Amino acid sequence: MTDAELAVLSIIAEGPIYGYDLQTVIAQRGLRAWTQIGVSSMYYVLEKLARQGLVEASGTPGADETARRQYRITSAGFGVLQTAVADLISTPREHADEFELGLANLHVLRPNQIRAAFAAYRQELGARLAQARERQEALQNSGAPFHVAAMLGHRAAMLAAELAWMSQFVDAWEAQAPPDEAPPAPPEPADIPRMKQLVLPQDPDSPHRRATRRARRTPPASPTEVSGETPTPPDEAR
Repeated sequence: MTDAELAVLSIIAEGPIYGYDLQTVIAQRGLRAWTQIGVSSMYYVLEKLARQGLVEASGTPGADETARRQYRITSAGFGVLQTAVADLISTPREHADEFELGLANLHVLRPNQIRAAFAAYRQELGARLAQARERQEALQNSGAPFHVAAMLGHRAAMLAAELAWMSQFVDAWEAQAPPDEAPPAPPEPADIPRMKQLVLPQDPDSPHRRATRRARRTPPASPTEVSGETPTPPDEAR
């Protein structure tokens, strides 16, 4: 039995309930935080439990009318629920095994990467703890049964213990962490020979350098100035 099926079956075991009311109870208790119960998947779970004979429905049949049907647990369903619950509270479960795998491979990260990851983990733990305590208080104020409030009470206690352990572990890790690596120094400029340097047109040594001002143009010379002869007056030419 999946967590979603167990959660839905346990709510129905408290008393007959309609499909749309079941959605409200799931939201009030925050069950979607640890079970895969969406709006559409909840009705799939209801139909599956009904096919298995664990619940029975009364009202208009049909998939479109699932929300308007009332569900009650059967004797077979109650027996299955008892067996599942007894197994859950008698067998310790592993928690956060992926996190432990990450701890076993810290050596592949740089110290600054580890600090950033631990800070994000602690921030997320704090947010989840605050949310669990808020929901627990809301359930207690609404007069929820003791066993329902106990669910969020245990979750809050586990998150608080994890957060306390994390703080101690970070302090212990910092005490033995290697120093941060200094950033590499920028390379010194190479001594490039003058012949291999880039010479811009504005450089005084550039053969392509242009003058900033244009030289004044000289008027064209007359034909006599070109030939070098002295002009003869008109009277002497006669």
